[in-house]
Amino acid sequence: MLCTLCRTSKIQYGTLCGDCTLTTRDHLARLPRMWEDLEDWLTPEVRGITQYGGRASKTEAPMPLDGDVLSLRGPGGIVGVLEDWHAAVRHARALPELPTPGALPRRVHAAADRLAAHIHFIALWEQGPTLALEIHRLVERVKDVLEPGRHDDKPTLLGTCIAVDPSGVVCGAELYADMTRTVQCDWCLCLYPPSQWLQLRALQPGRGATAEFPAPPAPARETEEIAA
Repeated sequence: MLCTLCRTSKIQYGTLCGDCTLTTRDHLARLPRMWEDLEDWLTPEVRGITQYGGRASKTEAPMPLDGDVLSLRGPGGIVGVLEDWHAAVRHARALPELPTPGALPRRVHAAADRLAAHIHFIALWEQGPTLALEIHRLVERVKDVLEPGRHDDKPTLLGTCIAVDPSGVVCGAELYADMTRTVQCDWCLCLYPPSQWLQLRALQPGRGATAEFPAPPAPARETEEIAA
């Protein structure tokens, strides 16, 4: 049986493999600090190097992009996602409701810590992959704000993801080559190690090598299919 999130690692039971479980736990640990770091993007100032320390001038400050900072920092942003998932886990485990801290910063920390405390259950839970994927995308949204331009110098386009979901729909997200590591689809999280890149290119739609392309309906998003 394969991990239902990355669709590559084998597991004996549950829904998440060890790597995906640890990654989700790490994301939960990072989100409170990331939430705090977003505060600098809400004010008409920017932290920078000046001759004698302190802050740079207000005229140099970055402004929130498309309101995403306000959305992430607000009640329905990071804290809303964390609290909603904690409530879902608590309901699934028939646990009593816990008091909600009043201040928003305390709510973010409490929700992240409480979710992380259930990480072993999440790894076995049928909704665990959905939780892990939403947390992953939330972290990526925050990184897009905190690291502007991080996608400006994308590596060479490798192709599109050929993973197929149980309904037969091909993912199709763009994949970019990175010689330093295994390529992972940002959308469905399927992994493509360098040893499979040639097969991946050969199986791209429109290249004619369609005999081995996973035809719908496929059982899962399995990158092993491109290694055949």
